Amino acid sequence: MLQKKNKKIFIYLFFFVFLGTINNHKLFNSNAFKIKNFQILGLENNYIEEFENDLLNITKLNILFVNKDYLKSILNSNSLIETFQVFKVYPSTLNIKIEKTNFLARLNINGDIFLIGSNGKLTKDFLLSDKEILPFIFGNPKVEEFLKIFSIINTSDLKYENVKNLFFYKSGRIDLELKDNILIKLPLDNLENIFKKISQLISNNKLNTKIIDARVSNQIILYD
Repeated sequence: MLQKKNKKIFIYLFFFVFLGTINNHKLFNSNAFKIKNFQILGLENNYIEEFENDLLNITKLNILFVNKDYLKSILNSNSLIETFQVFKVYPSTLNIKIEKTNFLARLNINGDIFLIGSNGKLTKDFLLSDKEILPFIFGNPKVEEFLKIFSIINTSDLKYENVKNLFFYKSGRIDLELKDNILIKLPLDNLENIFKKISQLISNNKLNTKIIDARVSNQIILYD
């Protein structure tokens, strides 16, 4: 009797699990858990439409099983994003919190103007408002080269916001033009120390000079 009873219990459990699995499978694959909505936080309205186009690839996916790596690849491909966080709001909404990249400079590539972001990515400049005036890069530097000189300037007393243009030469040397039309000719190396000396020179003197030449070792030469 006990053996028959145990057998019946096993059969009941089998059907319970089997039917439950079928129902769960149907539930998980129903439209109830398809991604239908996005809430994008951290972007201005003029950027959101551009961003939403990238997210069309993940609509209709199941929110329970959406592949994190796939979602990251889509978000990382967007040049506007510095960092992001994704939160699931069941049954069908994704909240995406974004920290937008800071645009640092403009660069001409084959006749098209791009913005260099602090994330190291390029963005077409049509997204830039008329009020935002960024330094222009002349020459053809790699983004990494620009970011390196930006970091050096930004950590010096010479404020990057005072930079009007940057000139990158094939030799690896760089010139800076400031907004007050002072041209700074830089050497190939020891830039941190050079910027320290130049920033002190500019802050301590009312310069009438138009050119600050620091290319010669241990010398800073001023030209009218």
